[in-house]
Amino acid sequence: MASSAVNATYQGRVGNVVNAALLNWLSSVRNASTGTYAITYTSNTLVSNAIYVTYISSRGGYQGSAFRVPLFFDVSSITASNTITAATLKVWGYGSAFSTDTIVVKGTAWGGNGSTSTLSTSDFGNLDFSTAYSSKDLAWGGATYNDYTLNATAISDMNTNGYLNCFVIEGDYDYDGDSPSVGTILSAGIEFLDPTNKIKLDLTYSPSGYGNDVIGVASANINSVIGVASADISTVIGV
Repeated sequence: MASSAVNATYQGRVGNVVNAALLNWLSSVRNASTGTYAITYTSNTLVSNAIYVTYISSRGGYQGSAFRVPLFFDVSSITASNTITAATLKVWGYGSAFSTDTIVVKGTAWGGNGSTSTLSTSDFGNLDFSTAYSSKDLAWGGATYNDYTLNATAISDMNTNGYLNCFVIEGDYDYDGDSPSVGTILSAGIEFLDPTNKIKLDLTYSPSGYGNDVIGVASANINSVIGVASADISTVIGV
């Protein structure tokens, strides 16, 4: 097994803020296909409320919001000749520690396959709540890495596609689809493009190809060493 770290190719933040006399947070905020805010980070930026869910009273009614963090990782340099077997997403926290629950889900922002390098407000809804890529992280750390062990679905998607397209979102309301009570304010800070502690994937992988080595020969080179196509080996050895 080998291991490698892959930094985020693209990173940003999308959000939806709604003010209304009467506000249904689920339908108007969480389930909106288009948001009101989008930014792509290309330099070191500190954001205290990068992941954010609110439902508060305001002048003339109520305000609700949800902010999400879309990330894209190009892992094709790994999957071109290897199979990923384990992966951890590491996101550097900013500010204070919070009890905010967060989770990683499948995304389709960034043009789906990374063909678009900037976010738009239409990317607010480009995530799949039904496909979790991790378990919930039940506490958010500031000035430390927040780690998510990615599940078999995320690993399979990386091996198949050569990339990871995901969102990090709040867990109890945004992911679960429950409406928060009035007065709810939940946040988690992120330092984007920290010079030292970048948002990254820690990957473990094994070489693709044959499962066994032959007299010290790398498994991928067995055919060329014995000069026989793998489909004909049984005929040659009489098995």
